[in-house]
Amino acid sequence: MSWDVVSSAHEVLAALPEIIVQIDGDHMIRTVNRYESSIFSRPPYPGAYLDQVLEDGAHRIVSDLIGTVAQGGTADAEYNTERERFWISAQRLESAPLTLLVFHDRTNQRSAEQAVADLIRDRSSFLASIGHELRAPLTAVVEFADLLSEPSPKLDEAARHAMAQAMTDQAWDLAGIVEDLLAVARIEIGELTAVSVPVNLVANVAQVIESMGTRGSGVVVDGDRTITGLGDPARFRQVVRNLLSNALSHGAEPITVEVTADSTFAALRVRDHGPGVDRESEESIFDEYTNTNTRGRVGIGLWVSREIISQMGGQLSYRREGDQTIFQGMIPVLKTSRGDER
Repeated sequence: MSWDVVSSAHEVLAALPEIIVQIDGDHMIRTVNRYESSIFSRPPYPGAYLDQVLEDGAHRIVSDLIGTVAQGGTADAEYNTERERFWISAQRLESAPLTLLVFHDRTNQRSAEQAVADLIRDRSSFLASIGHELRAPLTAVVEFADLLSEPSPKLDEAARHAMAQAMTDQAWDLAGIVEDLLAVARIEIGELTAVSVPVNLVANVAQVIESMGTRGSGVVVDGDRTITGLGDPARFRQVVRNLLSNALSHGAEPITVEVTADSTFAALRVRDHGPGVDRESEESIFDEYTNTNTRGRVGIGLWVSREIISQMGGQLSYRREGDQTIFQGMIPVLKTSRGDER
């Protein structure tokens, strides 16, 4: 099969992303492939002069380039405005006393470069925060383990018990950090999933509090023990863990967990009497890597929790009521209590 294709050079040039302008020795435009661009103050039709169509800043740069290539060769320069970025190339043609100007719009490239730089900075801060958060509990576990591994007359049974409990508390923190990091990895590659089975809210809250040891001794649970939602029990417990960890790290006692339900959602509310966050920060507390420089769970716990709740068809929110900080997670309620509750 053969094809007979006829196209004009101007049609081909017009399809290019670059703006290509050909000028003579008087800086008059002979040909141009496109007529619209922010670099032009007016359309660059053939017969117009560069100083009539280019922005002042761009014209100065282009004039310098034309002077540089007057005896042959090529030259390049960058032209930036507050919002845009151009790379300008000039080349003296050998076949005629003409100069070819090529304007490359690199505005999107600059935005992409800035986005990459911001990402690298955020990830570097995130990694530094992870190292800090992991080091503190690991150091405590290692030091207590060393003390307990060697019999000492200075350690009575009460002291040993206290150290063992401290190790349990630190291990609880470590387990939570690792669990969140694994969730982050799955979220970022699009593989975070949540099953949808009956979840008894109070029973799962009780499991988390029991795993906390003495840390959970002051947490009060209030709610109907028969309330059942639809979601992923393991993921739901991860959310409860994060919300309680947040209340213990940044809030103040008393800490209360309330469980309620209406015809649509089963709700979990974690209340504490801490100061909360300032109004300017309320919109960002669920953002990825928020609060990476504060004491707590490497700044991802609330973001991970919201992603998990969303996967289960619910929502996670924050609000203040009087002197109380309230985080509320809602998942779809089970319409009937029949079935296997986990």
